[in-house]
Amino acid sequence: MCRDSFDVIILAGGRSSRFGTDKCEFEIDGKTMLRRISEKFESPIIVTDKPRPVEGIHVIDSHKSGPLKAIEMGLEYVKEKRVFVTGCDFPFLSPKLVQNLCSKPEEVATTMYDGKIQPLLSCYSTNFLRSAIRRSRSLREIVYKAPSVYIAGYMEVYMWDPSLLTLLNVNRVSDLRDVKKSYWQTSICSNT
Repeated sequence: MCRDSFDVIILAGGRSSRFGTDKCEFEIDGKTMLRRISEKFESPIIVTDKPRPVEGIHVIDSHKSGPLKAIEMGLEYVKEKRVFVTGCDFPFLSPKLVQNLCSKPEEVATTMYDGKIQPLLSCYSTNFLRSAIRRSRSLREIVYKAPSVYIAGYMEVYMWDPSLLTLLNVNRVSDLRDVKKSYWQTSICSNT
């Protein structure tokens, strides 16, 4: 469990239409994807469209209003100056990477995958996010509006997670196909 001077918002709603079933309740090694990520943090703020059996501060978004509105609802519970925002579909997230990103002074500290900014693997200045979210159409737009952005490169991510699985956004069951092999190889190598 990770605790530092930041809060964590986990988005755990949506239709999971590409996945075919509720992603957050899908089990990997006996734990749901939501449980896998929520257990990595102390008192995460979980914004969901239905009750979920995991520890944390639950915010029920009964209107299923999309990620920006969900984050805005979650921000009402944020007490720290920085907030890490992610989704339940990053089940291999490295808490060390999160701590590293949230230690940066920039308004947004983020990662890239396949040449694209990952706004749901990002740490934000709480004040900046609160002001920008009301006048933006997407999280990516918020990152682009930020007056200062830190982007962790692959080598930096590799330092905190040699498997790079922390960057894996699971949108389809097939996204998990090669995970076991990579996950176990990294676990064995890091334990020797």
